[in-house]
Amino acid sequence: MPKFTAGVAAGFIALCCSTAMAATFTNLSSDDQQVAAAANKPAAVTMGGDPTPGFSVAGSKVTIKAAGDYFVIAAAQVGGSTTGNVYLWTRVNGKDVPDSNSIQYIPSKQFTAVLVSQGEMTFKAGDVLEVMYSASAPGLGLIATKPPGIPTVPSMIFTAYKLD
Repeated sequence: MPKFTAGVAAGFIALCCSTAMAATFTNLSSDDQQVAAAANKPAAVTMGGDPTPGFSVAGSKVTIKAAGDYFVIAAAQVGGSTTGNVYLWTRVNGKDVPDSNSIQYIPSKQFTAVLVSQGEMTFKAGDVLEVMYSASAPGLGLIATKPPGIPTVPSMIFTAYKLD
């Protein structure tokens, strides 16, 4: 009987710890080309996927359901049909987040790079997060690539997770 009791207790502890330590996170992406129609005009990045229970997503808006500190990573494949700069930053509840902007110079039509904006952010329940981009020339922005025989290179890969 002691072995049975010890086994039940160990199983109960493992079950409690695994549910208590479950992370709140989401991983979204976009396979769409999202390029600037006009120079220096901010645009929201649209994303899709299956948001986890702590988040909801509608187009470009990611709603945070649980208050807390989160680590947010937005990684965009950038390039375009001309040369110039592409910018990427975050916006919360319609306001740009200070010091969240990043920049990548595109020197040619054949050039692509991954541009990242990331950081720790504190959210209230119901806050709305958006990833924004802008370009110094029309035709620059977020580029998806569909190489034959291997996975698509998304124009955006977005991850957010709650820090506990």
